[in-house]
Amino acid sequence: MSRRRSARATRGFTLLELVTVILILGILAAVTAAGFNQKSIDQTWFFEQVKSALRYAQKTAIAQRRVIYVVLNASAPYQLSLCYDAACASPVSSLASSAAFVLTPPSAVILAASTSPFSFNGLGQPSAAVTLSVNGRPVTVSAETGYVQ
Repeated sequence: MSRRRSARATRGFTLLELVTVILILGILAAVTAAGFNQKSIDQTWFFEQVKSALRYAQKTAIAQRRVIYVVLNASAPYQLSLCYDAACASPVSSLASSAAFVLTPPSAVILAASTSPFSFNGLGQPSAAVTLSVNGRPVTVSAETGYVQ
């Protein structure tokens, strides 16, 4: 008889255990869902895009052995463009399409730069040390190496 009881006792979970686990999972889901703020996600995504655009400008300058300008429109609408000249008359093409490479930030994201325009030469060196700011988060370009961080 004791064998039967022990076999029944190990067959599954009680209702109380299942309700407790579901309750704990619900609390964890509510806490983590509150951490997902779309505005914060958009700002971080655009911050990474700016860093990527600067690296793309540097690599394009090296690959084509010519000067690539990074032009920043410092007033609304804020835009970052990659061009072959400082006036941005001939833009660099995007990898995804043949359209001009232009980054436009999402709403409520402010883009600023210490120097605009600045350029990368055929060796990948920037014309000056530059700090871009995406809602206060800095993106720096080292003066000698052009390292973007």
